[in-house]
Amino acid sequence: MKSEHVPTGIAGLDELLGGGYPRGRVILITGGPGSGKTLTAMQFLIDGVERFDERGVFVSLEESRYHLINEMGNFGWDIEKYEKKNQLAIVDASPLRQISKDKEPDPSQGEQQRDDIRIRGASFSIQALSTVIRSYVRVTRATRIVVDPITSLALQFPETNERRTAIIDLLDALVSMGTTSLVTSEIGEQIGSTMTTREIPAEEYLCHGVIVLHNSHVTGRGIVSALEIEKMRECKHDRHLHPYAITDKGMVVYTERFLG
Repeated sequence: MKSEHVPTGIAGLDELLGGGYPRGRVILITGGPGSGKTLTAMQFLIDGVERFDERGVFVSLEESRYHLINEMGNFGWDIEKYEKKNQLAIVDASPLRQISKDKEPDPSQGEQQRDDIRIRGASFSIQALSTVIRSYVRVTRATRIVVDPITSLALQFPETNERRTAIIDLLDALVSMGTTSLVTSEIGEQIGSTMTTREIPAEEYLCHGVIVLHNSHVTGRGIVSALEIEKMRECKHDRHLHPYAITDKGMVVYTERFLG
């Protein structure tokens, strides 16, 4: 049975994927700092709102809501406008930002804000995070989810087996919601200067699909960016490296092959 596709919102990428991401699956976007992981994920949500009336939830495990909104404003996206229309929800779920002991939730913000506070700090757990995500999905009637980045879980669950279990539990929760979900992570350590040789972390084996954003130094060319669809189950996809660029309108992928 042929898998239904969900457009990515990124020019050029749908063509390489044969139509888009497989609906109802969890896809990993991985890359180094500044490679465009968060942008790729947010572009997916914005495209869903603007072109298909598909609502989204963006769960930030690292960046504050304030900085995320400002950063995305650079691409012409008015995140707060979508929030007011209940088309998009930003969930600040960072386990790293501590809540002041004397700060109490604002009752006017409702139950969701209180949930956000409970999942941060020492009380952080995958079960609590999943419960909060599910509540936002229910309220917004979202069909698209982003969790950015799951690398933060390594600090919360330093033991390898614990972290693997936490990732499995999170991915299972996302699948059970019936949404198409993107999760991001920092790329594994690159070995040498080639784009294709690196350590493979557990989440790449566990996710339904993996897209790698490579930013590497090529002699005589400086820093170059290339996208690789490492795997995409149930989906016939291009397996070559393709150059991409971050423009003032977002990410663009070029369908010609990368020649390093």
